[in-house]
Amino acid sequence: MQNRLTAEFGKVAIITVMLLVGAAAWTVPAAAYGYDDVSEPVVTPTIEADNTLEPGETTTLPIALQNQPDQSIELTGDVRDLQSVIQTQGIRLGSAGGTTVEFHAGEAPIEIKTGRRNVGDIRPRGKQMTSVTVEVDEDAAPGTYQVPVTMNYTYVDNVDAWVNDQGDTVVTAVDDYAIDRETVTVEKTITVEIEETAQLSIQEATGNGLYEQANGRIEVTVQNSGTEAARDATLNMVGTEYVQPRTNGVGLGTLQPGETATASFQAAVADADTPGQYATDFQLSYKDENGRARQSDVETGRVKIGNGPAYELSARSEALYVGSTGAVAVEVTNTGDRTATNARAKIASTGPFSPVSNSVSLGDLAPGESTTATYRLEVADQALPETYSVPVTVVHQDSYGNRVADDDESVDVAVGPETDFTVTDVAETEAGSTTTLTYTIRNTGGGTFTDAVARINTNSPFETDDDTAYVGTLEPNETTTVSFTVSTDGAATPKSYTLDMSVKYDNQFGETVVTDVQSAPVTVAESSGGFTVGAITGFAGGAGALVALLPLALMFGIAYRTDLLSRIR
Repeated sequence: MQNRLTAEFGKVAIITVMLLVGAAAWTVPAAAYGYDDVSEPVVTPTIEADNTLEPGETTTLPIALQNQPDQSIELTGDVRDLQSVIQTQGIRLGSAGGTTVEFHAGEAPIEIKTGRRNVGDIRPRGKQMTSVTVEVDEDAAPGTYQVPVTMNYTYVDNVDAWVNDQGDTVVTAVDDYAIDRETVTVEKTITVEIEETAQLSIQEATGNGLYEQANGRIEVTVQNSGTEAARDATLNMVGTEYVQPRTNGVGLGTLQPGETATASFQAAVADADTPGQYATDFQLSYKDENGRARQSDVETGRVKIGNGPAYELSARSEALYVGSTGAVAVEVTNTGDRTATNARAKIASTGPFSPVSNSVSLGDLAPGESTTATYRLEVADQALPETYSVPVTVVHQDSYGNRVADDDESVDVAVGPETDFTVTDVAETEAGSTTTLTYTIRNTGGGTFTDAVARINTNSPFETDDDTAYVGTLEPNETTTVSFTVSTDGAATPKSYTLDMSVKYDNQFGETVVTDVQSAPVTVAESSGGFTVGAITGFAGGAGALVALLPLALMFGIAYRTDLLSRIR
């Protein structure tokens, strides 16, 4: 009976049962029955993990709250009737109900980051899990420390029940009962151990040549601020959003407590558009006194990231016309804080432009210094004479020789109208004659014709062996005359005709340019019917040939007379 009650109801602080038998309609002797179970909940907190802590670390410890009651029993009588009270009222004997737990630093060099927690009921021989987060002081001395734990819970302290007793017969119905509960606050401790360890601290961090998109150098001085020597120590740079290591793993040897060392890293900067102080993280890898591989917490230093080279651009067109090859001169000024080393300016192939050369060396460009890059550009025939926006990128080398490209900037490039000319007069000739045709031409374009020649293209009824006339240099809006010797077919119909004329010249860059074809008007009149000395001379090459042509003239006259007689008939 004793074992059954202990297993079923667990821990009870004090249960006292008094069986009082009275008379309802008559009086009978009363018999008293008693049952005492002294069984207080005993809740003990323990760390269910390694309880070793390191200076400077923040960690969360899992805590188990275990209930192992301290129990003793004294029985004087039959108390089976008590079960109905316990079962009806849902009493869990020996349970620590509504348990709360709170941790305190006490004498330990830690800070508790967790407040009071409610863990609910803890059954007899059961447990509930909770946790506590602690932050260990940076300079915590090694040793073993007790961390106070305050627990608060409620348990059943006493249950009284009364039944009627008629002679030797016990009536099992319970007439009345009373339940007493008690709330207690219990102080316990958990044990933590702060061990000797090496600890990293950043004494100083400096940057050199650090700016957007560039590789520079970071030099950092660190100290072992722990209590244990760091053997075979290696310092690593941990990448951040703005700074990434390009070299890493600098060996420091053995770093004794309090000892300092300096390491240097190549680092790349990205997305740091605004100059200022930026975080750089470091971590120490080492072996402890037992030869175990250990790592320190990540520590943060700050380095200055400055402005790099910056550029201001302006452009000037040089003999840049529709359908020709010209140039654009781009002036580049370094408006930044650093020298642009081995700088180059690159122009994009865009719109109507096809660069003959698209990259020009600028050399070293110090802050405030300017230089000019000239690009030869071919302008498409379909281009319009207007101003175009053309992207230009300036690149330079950082202190490690890596290419750093500035954001694209645009320059305005003006294109003039197509180089052209006009024919300002009309030449005249007769059918069947050979005549020197003279024209006046005007340079109507924006560029100078250099070493220019004019050329005509003839078709029926014209022929020529003299289709080219030298022009030389012709400035914009300047005029000159050109002449061509042309033979006209004798059967040519008298009317106005046109010859095709173009001008070929060299621009100021030595490029040969051919203009569009223009019309050179010529009027053909009726033949006068005879030969003039000048015409014969021009045709035959001089007076010396006249004698040789007399027989031919005589034959022509006879033929003409024969034709005339046939018409009269």
